[in-house]
Amino acid sequence: MALTTHKRAVAARETVERLIDRDEPVALFLDIDGTLLDVALTPSTVHVPPNLAEVLDVLAGRLHGALAIVTGRSLEEADRLLHPAKFVAGGVHGGEMRFSDNGKIETLTPKFSAALTADIKKIAEGLPGIVYEDKGSGIALHYRLVPELQSSLMMLIDALVPLYPNQFSICEGRKVIELLPIGFSKGRALRTLAALPKFAGRIPIMIGDDIADLDAFRAAEALGGYGLKVAGENFSEAESAFQGPAEVLAWLRRVSETGPQ
Repeated sequence: MALTTHKRAVAARETVERLIDRDEPVALFLDIDGTLLDVALTPSTVHVPPNLAEVLDVLAGRLHGALAIVTGRSLEEADRLLHPAKFVAGGVHGGEMRFSDNGKIETLTPKFSAALTADIKKIAEGLPGIVYEDKGSGIALHYRLVPELQSSLMMLIDALVPLYPNQFSICEGRKVIELLPIGFSKGRALRTLAALPKFAGRIPIMIGDDIADLDAFRAAEALGGYGLKVAGENFSEAESAFQGPAEVLAWLRRVSETGPQ
């Protein structure tokens, strides 16, 4: 069963590679953390491979501009990591969008109320080791430094739901719990970006490693494309098309360099 699942994942990856090799109309959507970059103890300590931006820039040219970033990070942070390259992108699970490579970042959601923000901060301050990250369009609480606090953290966040009805949704990721505006997701971001002129009519390919990427995989598949998993804390090696960010980067470099057969 596991072998069959792995073969299916590898076959999907090989199909995508052939499509790109033949210069078929493909659109590529990429997560950042755990997909392009190894996950670090805190969001600010990630290591960026020195040639990552160049590889993505070359590949974007190969795809006639149909390459987008779909990330949980803010787009300001994404731009810092991928500098000097900039891409069409959806940040904070679609709460922020950029509709052209050099376009302005558009915030699609209002900030949380001061009261809700204060209560979330209070939770983080009461659990030493929790890293609080205000993304503007959402708030992330990272517990990678103290994984034993996951259940306590979730219990405290759950307690906020009846106090602030219909004001936020909860999204779990790799050692992080995110509070997001209701109705926003990576799937919604992908569907929005896939309708842009550079992307419309192309076969969407989403590559990601986290639970939040599942909705984007479904969106890509519903549009006739593929969702390719990256192995890590959420997806096993047996079900994944890539075994980690290093393999993703090597593959991106390879498909950026090959041409029509």
